[in-house]
Amino acid sequence: MSKNRDIHHIPTLAALMTPFPYHIEINATVEEALALMEEHRVHHLPVTRDGDLETVISRGDIERASAPGHRLEEQQLYVHDLCARRPYIADIHDPLDKILLAMADTGIGSVLVMREGELAGIVTVTDALRFCGKYLAELAQPVDDSIA
Repeated sequence: MSKNRDIHHIPTLAALMTPFPYHIEINATVEEALALMEEHRVHHLPVTRDGDLETVISRGDIERASAPGHRLEEQQLYVHDLCARRPYIADIHDPLDKILLAMADTGIGSVLVMREGELAGIVTVTDALRFCGKYLAELAQPVDDSIA
């Protein structure tokens, strides 16, 4: 973040998104998705089908499907088994306040960020909280108005 504390300017998604996120093919196994999440220490993966963006899968989706009573433990699960919902998609230039309020109002944990029709990044609740924490800490720093 810059030292320009202009609180009248609302940042866009570009300011906090994780660019070029790891993604997984829709026909991959859930084990492959989980391994990719663990390897890269992420909790959400955009899901593609033949290179085209389809949806998103989260660690929470996998944990819910793996809980006793939800699926047969011996059944092989695939990413497409857990991806019934449509993802929240936003443009890289969308104002951050609009997206944060939508995330809060809908309870979604991630937003897929597009630029000119292509996946550019992902914003998760963790990204948003980290950005807001840093932003507030920067606002609290005293401004040196002295002229040398």
